[in-house]
Amino acid sequence: MFLSDKKIEELIQKGEIEITPFDKEFQLQKNSVDIRISNRYYRYPKDIEVELEMLDPKNPYLNILERDYVSEKGVVLEEKKFLVFESLEYIKVPENIAIFLAPKFRLSRMGLEIVNTGMIESGFEGSIEICVYNTNDLPVRLFSNMSICHLFFAKVE
Repeated sequence: MFLSDKKIEELIQKGEIEITPFDKEFQLQKNSVDIRISNRYYRYPKDIEVELEMLDPKNPYLNILERDYVSEKGVVLEEKKFLVFESLEYIKVPENIAIFLAPKFRLSRMGLEIVNTGMIESGFEGSIEICVYNTNDLPVRLFSNMSICHLFFAKVE
């Protein structure tokens, strides 16, 4: 069962759940916490993108993502492409709390999908890598500090 906003807030105040930075008024929803993208993202190097015909997990050269930074004008996610963003927030949960990552509906309406939605193991600590795919036939501009997904918290027994 997912935790309510009151229970999430209580666990944050007790230090059992850590979310840094955290703005209660902006991020805390009825039973989730909005997570934002940082100014860091990863993509395939532009110099090899033209040559890519197939990704092969046995060829590490073709699976190298390079880090880039979101400018003040944002970053454009081209149609049928994906980028991997780091969450702005650092998250830490205890062994008895698991996290469920879900996309924000307003971004889904623009054709953006969060590829790695689903459960994150209990005891997780760190920034979350958020894989964003543009299913649209139009490019979409994304900005740092933009809310991109929800985190739902659940007790593990």
